[in-house]
Amino acid sequence: MNRNNSEREYTNERAMYTDVRAWLESVLKERFPKSGILVADTSRITLSRFLEREGMESFFPNYETYEINVDVTGVVRSKNAKLALVECKVTTLTLRDLSQLHGYSQVAQPIYSLLISPKGVSRALNLLLQIYRRYDLLEYADGQRIKIGVWDATRKTVDPTSIIPPGEHF
Repeated sequence: MNRNNSEREYTNERAMYTDVRAWLESVLKERFPKSGILVADTSRITLSRFLEREGMESFFPNYETYEINVDVTGVVRSKNAKLALVECKVTTLTLRDLSQLHGYSQVAQPIYSLLISPKGVSRALNLLLQIYRRYDLLEYADGQRIKIGVWDATRKTVDPTSIIPPGEHF
């Protein structure tokens, strides 16, 4: 899953956030056209503080436990508000990166959880997921799995052919 698509465009994670935020907002608006959508760079604020700042704590009864710093967070505002989490990396994705997002996802229980990098996954993580089929490591709630994908910096989107587990989409 290693790709070589404009990797040099992003010198650090922060450089990805604007593009990823715009992409996530577009995806959520398309999937939830009747809901209000808010997507923000939340890398410098805990998710709990972000929800407080936006006046959305009432939608998430256990929001005070969200002491996590997610790179980009999406909120689908409806009767039952939902979260979408995206962790960005500019390096090859490793088990450590997956573990970080897995912990965040277990705490916040988002409807979408995505780990992305322009460089794809490390050899070890690729072996673990693709060869040994350890997709159970992606599960964070009943029926919910982290998706891993290659960020295409040129098209400013996730390459749909790169998504792990194969056959799933974001």
